[in-house]
Amino acid sequence: MDAAKNLFETLANFKANDSSGLTSQQLLINYCKQVLGSTENLHYDYKEKDDSSNSQLSDSDKKNLAKAVSGFSNSSGGVLIWGILNKTLVPKPIGDIEQFLANLLHLAPQSCDPLVSGIDGVWLPSENKNGEGFAIIYIPESVLPPHRVVIKVNEVKNHYYTRSGDSFVIATHTQLEDMFGRRPKPVLILSKRFSAQKNNTKNELGQLNILIGIRNAGRGSAEAPLLALKIMHPYRIHDNGIDGNGRFGLPPLISATDTHEKSFGASTDVIHSGIVRDVAKVIVKIPNTNENSKNPLSNLTIDYKIAAKGIQLICGQDLTTSDMLFDKFEYELSHQINII
Repeated sequence: MDAAKNLFETLANFKANDSSGLTSQQLLINYCKQVLGSTENLHYDYKEKDDSSNSQLSDSDKKNLAKAVSGFSNSSGGVLIWGILNKTLVPKPIGDIEQFLANLLHLAPQSCDPLVSGIDGVWLPSENKNGEGFAIIYIPESVLPPHRVVIKVNEVKNHYYTRSGDSFVIATHTQLEDMFGRRPKPVLILSKRFSAQKNNTKNELGQLNILIGIRNAGRGSAEAPLLALKIMHPYRIHDNGIDGNGRFGLPPLISATDTHEKSFGASTDVIHSGIVRDVAKVIVKIPNTNENSKNPLSNLTIDYKIAAKGIQLICGQDLTTSDMLFDKFEYELSHQINII
């Protein structure tokens, strides 16, 4: 399953998930804050409705929708989250949410030429339970790009958009050539793979090993890949590489601008379709605590940049909460295969 579809199904499940005792709004906001963060990335975007008191689409709403449909479908797909303020993640529920979702789903496919198929959506109720809520729109990657905005709204009509980092930008001439030529293209995503080692000392249960790299989820090969990482304190990139012998998945590069950022890349390297290239490793020591103790771990925050020949720079931030680090450690230990 692609990243955008997986995110959409995760958010949609909050409507039916009441086992935690939290409302749909609380589940949504908590997930946005703890997992997605306030920095929009390649596969999702927060949108505030122009007038949240009603379900009607203003020109501003139509413009935001059309840019997203064109940009996500021309790229690797994505999810629009309506009713949350960008950056602050403060909820701003939309009135008559069920009708608002219907209006979005009616306009979205025909906002571009050719029509974009496979668009889906759900709505989540707000805590007020008076018809207000949040709309989640899934826009898949198109197999027939490029898609041009055709709705009659100034600034966006007749433009082709793509997703670049956390923005929708007008496609370049080269990008349009690629899309019109139906050339398979790479889709590069930050990859994290986990393994665990048990220790059981007085102070430590063990360590969680996190391999960080690039996954090519597209159909084309990624030439000259580059990955730049900034790991927030107290964690860091392991000096001995991914194998303990100083080997990294891509050659380390010297950074002249930011000493806290470590870059890896090679002009002669290629990451083929469907391949995960592990590049660097972070080690998290898991402390030995009892159930009543406060979690002493810090969240793992990774600022990253991904690039390759012929694609625009992808920038984002990945967050693994302290609770998730504990859960990953326990999960990996429980699924280890004991070989006698």
